[in-house]
Amino acid sequence: MKQKVSRNNIVPVVVDIKNPSTNYSWSSHHPVIDLRKTPMGTDGEMKHIGFIVKRSIGVIALIFVLLVAYEGIRLFQSRDVMKATGVRIGENFSNSLDSMQNLDPEKAGSILKENTRDIAKLDYLLKQSHAEGFMNTLGSVIPAFKESGSLVSHIASLNIGFLQLAVTTEDLKKNGFHNFQSDGVAFLNSLREIKKSLAIILEEGQAVKNTTGNLRRLSSSFGKIDDSIGKTYVENSALLYKANSSLDSLITMLGSENTRHLLLLFQNPAEIRPGGGFIGSYADLTIKDGQMQGMDVRDIYDPDGQFFEKIVPPYQLQTVSENWGARDSNWFFDFPTSAKTVISFLELSKMYSEKGITFDGAIAINIPVIQSMLEVTGPIYLSEYNVTIDQNNFLTEVQREVEAGKDKKAGEPKRILKILAPLLMEKMKLLDSTSQGMFIKKLGERVTKKDIMFYAKDAELASFIKQTNTDGSVFEIPSNFLGSYLAIVDANVAGGKTDALIKQTANANINIDTNGAVLTDLVITRAHSGGDKKDPWWNKKNQNFIQILTDPGSSIISLKGNSIKTEKPSFDYEKNKYDENPDLFKIDSSRLSLPEYNAWSMSEFGKTAFGTWFNTAPGTTSTLTMRYHNDNTSLTAPTTGSKYIFVYERQSGVQTRININISAPIGFIWKESGMPNYVYTDENPDARIVLTLELIKQ
Repeated sequence: MKQKVSRNNIVPVVVDIKNPSTNYSWSSHHPVIDLRKTPMGTDGEMKHIGFIVKRSIGVIALIFVLLVAYEGIRLFQSRDVMKATGVRIGENFSNSLDSMQNLDPEKAGSILKENTRDIAKLDYLLKQSHAEGFMNTLGSVIPAFKESGSLVSHIASLNIGFLQLAVTTEDLKKNGFHNFQSDGVAFLNSLREIKKSLAIILEEGQAVKNTTGNLRRLSSSFGKIDDSIGKTYVENSALLYKANSSLDSLITMLGSENTRHLLLLFQNPAEIRPGGGFIGSYADLTIKDGQMQGMDVRDIYDPDGQFFEKIVPPYQLQTVSENWGARDSNWFFDFPTSAKTVISFLELSKMYSEKGITFDGAIAINIPVIQSMLEVTGPIYLSEYNVTIDQNNFLTEVQREVEAGKDKKAGEPKRILKILAPLLMEKMKLLDSTSQGMFIKKLGERVTKKDIMFYAKDAELASFIKQTNTDGSVFEIPSNFLGSYLAIVDANVAGGKTDALIKQTANANINIDTNGAVLTDLVITRAHSGGDKKDPWWNKKNQNFIQILTDPGSSIISLKGNSIKTEKPSFDYEKNKYDENPDLFKIDSSRLSLPEYNAWSMSEFGKTAFGTWFNTAPGTTSTLTMRYHNDNTSLTAPTTGSKYIFVYERQSGVQTRININISAPIGFIWKESGMPNYVYTDENPDARIVLTLELIKQ
């Protein structure tokens, strides 16, 4: 029978059950521990237990320190190779981005394939030194290093993203023009693939930056990798993020089920305007489901004939035209402002307003772009005119037909372009992938020379275009700017087509004094090679309104060689209730007459602009000499290490040879030249030249 035992009879002791055949005398010195006393044990007992615990922790810590030291030594032994490999990887990322921006994704892909080998090498080095396992172990103790072991995998994924971007971009370069005309689905898929690649690049780039940023304290090897790869990511992340988000807008616009309209502005630099060549013709490009639906080439006077708005034209045009229209609306040096004005005038014309047609953006194309197209397609025979058009005679033959051909007599002078355009597009459509790639490369070269400019109404797209310096916008001078800005802007007013025969050179001597003030001597020459040409429009006097855009607050000291124009506008715009264009009014309301110089000064896009007439007769060379000064009163005096920035911006459609001589303040030299002077010469400048020079006190 079972009996219950009282709890008071249960004593918590450890019972040592021994094997009778074993001698336990060796362990007799160990006391028996009464478990009832363990939680509240005596001081001696607690000290003894504490000693055991401390000794155990010390042994563990020693083992960990030895492990750290051992792995650190192995990591140290690989550091130089890791540094060099990491730097190469970072440089390859940077170079591949440069190649893609230069429309050479094939070269970018080649660079990234080299990166694949370097990444494998870095992975091997980390595993050989046990650094990856070491970092993972460290990550369990220090949270900052939790993901450090995945460094190489992040770099590898980043490289894959770049490779995918290069491959897709190369395909778009070779087949995009054809797909845009014939296969909208394939064209849109290419854009979506680019967006996917950008998403990978942004995600993995951030992961690499975070990881190497944490690890740089562990080893200088990771510091170098952080400086190289992390720097590349930081420098390009804003552009990549902008490209990623703007692709959404582009895909939405081009992939719309509704027909969208885009303007192609054919600018003729033989008759120059501030925003580029005269817009004699344009095309309404219609797009639906990612594919071009049509291209309606028009004479600019077609919509102007149905434009009944009364808007005050630019002051310099008022003696030749009482009304402002789309034909002269690219009057602004800042192309986004010109494009916005062109679009607004066309949308107000009954030709489009009655149909509810609006334009999502504009692309300005100068004649050299058409010549590049003819270079890859080869000559095109126009049977109706019995003439073969090629890259060399395009301007001459088309201009002759427009100015004096049978179509002009019939009231349709630009008809030759309507005939030529679809034939040219059809030949472009039939180009093989190699020729299309060659054409895209030529387009890239034209973009750098400002022969192509882009404008979008969509703010996201416009911001991306601006960031890539392809929108033709005017450089924004930052605060505390120690430097000089220069742009030379010509405008042909009743001077025929003579700008095609003008050769322009600008020589600028820039002197900086010890308090940062700048004195500039500018000499501009224009040589007119007309006078004996077969067609009369080449032999007219070139009548040019020239503007010199300089730093804000500049003032003229002297001006010689300019022309005097006595003809004044007589039409009363206020009495006839004409409206003011807000962008033009902002400039014109700042205009100040400088009668002692036969010139004007204006505030224009954050710059001081000096305007005057500068005419050149055929067969002659004219020279304009100008001295102007800027105090730079908001700046501190230049010192060693001060950075001076010179910015030159090219006018679309005008090739000006520039010779720049920049003199340092007395007692200083330029780090870049090792001399008090720095000389820069460029026969055919890019859209924007930025020179950054550093002062060194002698």
